[in-house]
Formats: sequence, C-alpha cells, structure tokens
Amino acid sequence: MHDAPSKKIFRLINALPMGICAYLLCPSPSLASAEVCQQPGNYSHLSLAYYSYDESAVAGNIGHIKQENHHFDLQYKLSETWGFGVGHRYVILGVDPIELQTNGHLHTLYFPLHKQTDSGDTSFRFSIAPALSASSNVMKDAGEYSSDSFQLLAAFIWSTKLSERATLRFGACGDSRFGDYQLYPSIGIDWRPRTDVTIELGFPTTRLTYRAQPDIDLSLRIAPDGNEWHVKSKDLQKESQLVVEAFLLEGTVNWRARKQLTLTASIGRQFHNRYDVVLYDDSRARLYADSVTRIGAALEWRF
Repeated sequence: MHDAPSKKIFRLINALPMGICAYLLCPSPSLASAEVCQQPGNYSHLSLAYYSYDESAVAGNIGHIKQENHHFDLQYKLSETWGFGVGHRYVILGVDPIELQTNGHLHTLYFPLHKQTDSGDTSFRFSIAPALSASSNVMKDAGEYSSDSFQLLAAFIWSTKLSERATLRFGACGDSRFGDYQLYPSIGIDWRPRTDVTIELGFPTTRLTYRAQPDIDLSLRIAPDGNEWHVKSKDLQKESQLVVEAFLLEGTVNWRARKQLTLTASIGRQFHNRYDVVLYDDSRARLYADSVTRIGAALEWRF
C-alpha cells in the first residue's frame, strides 16, 4: 500500500538538511503534470518551456531512463473574476534497453477555467479543467479514447489575510502530481518578512522567492512531480496506465527582460523516482531510478 501523499512529502522535507529546509517555503506549480492547484496569474499570458534530464540508472542495473519535457500554456483573463486557458504537457520518456508497451511519447492536454471571488480580507477560488492524458497513438485518434484517458483537475481554495504580511490559504485539489490521480488537501501560509522576500510554506509545494533586482527574481522550491497516462502499443491491441512518481527540488532565475517578456532559467534535482509501467510482453514492472539533474528554460509573454 502506498503512503499517503502528505506523509511522503513531510518525510522528504524532514530528511533534507536543516539549512536547506529554511529556504523551502509554498504551493507552486508541478512542472510535469497538468494541474490547477496553483494560484493562476492575474494577467493574460502565453508561456513555453523546455526541460532536459540527465540519464538516470534504473535500480538493479537493468537499464537507463532518459526524459525531456515540453510545456505550453495560454491563459486569458476575462475579468477580475473569470479566466480560462489551454495547456499542454509533452513528455518523451525512454527506457533502454527495456521495451515498454508505449512508444514513450506522452501527452496531457487540459482546459482550465478559473473563478475568483474576493470579499474584503478573504477570497475563494474555484478552478476546474477537463484533461486528456495519453500516449501519442491514443491522442491522435478519438476512437481510442476511454475513461482511462481522461482526468478532471479541480481546486477549491480559500484565502484569508492574517496580517499585512501574511495570508493563509487552505482547500482541496485533485490531479496526478503524486502519480495516480487523487484528491488531497492544500494548505499554506504566504509570508513577506521583507519587501524583497516571499516565503510560501505549504503542502503540497513549498517555495522561497527573493527579488535580487527590480527585474530579477530568484526562487527555490520543492514539489511532487508525477503524472499518469493511458497508453497503448503501436498496433493498439495492448493498453495500460503508465504512472510516474517523483519529487523535484529546483532553483530558478526569472528575468523581466521587457514589460511583457519574462525569461526563466532553472536547474533542479528530481528524486524518489518511481515508474509503474507495463512492458511489451504484458508484464507489469515497477522501476526505481536514481536521482537525476534537470535543466530548463522558459519564456512568458504577457498581453
């Protein structure tokens, strides 16, 4: 039986050196999975991102895993209350020399809708997003879709102002950031001890942001980084669920190059990596891989 997600992440944080824990402080986005738990930006934007992973050895010396991620997000802010958009996560996953049932080209396409209501020092956000999460040969043919191909991402988040420098957030979210789709609590405290420092301490994600210059932000965060896909073999005769569980510790540099344009560079460490897969011979395998470094680049255009 798997550990509850809350026990997993708190055990991971406690295992980190105390010097690091002092800098890991809130909810921010999971970069592998599509999700709506994070507070969306209060502006319209288009963003693109690319992440490359080092090769990771599978436990038992039975193979190596190579991965790269491509992200696309478009969000349109209709008003102070409503926003909607579209997002796409494309993961290329290769396990050599093991032959998976899928070709390793994994897609998640989702359509988030957000409603935000504010009343004095309190606010409530409801977000929902139907998502199609499947391998490429399933995605390209609607006749191959099934209930296993779809997810319903959702978030119900309340916020209340504790002081001029602190805000409490709490609620519930549903997505696949922990691997299998599940509902889980979301809670956090956003604290600004100084005008140039924001500490966001929470579950499932924690982050510290420091404004080094008026147009440069530095941040460090820890977050679950999993997802789930419905996959089929090349001849479409075999099907299964591919599940990835992982956690990510990542540092980023955000540069506001222009009023509308932000450029981001990142480096992180993905750890506690587990892959539940079905091999081409129909046998199910649980693969554990070494921790791996990833680097990334992203751009965001506001309009």
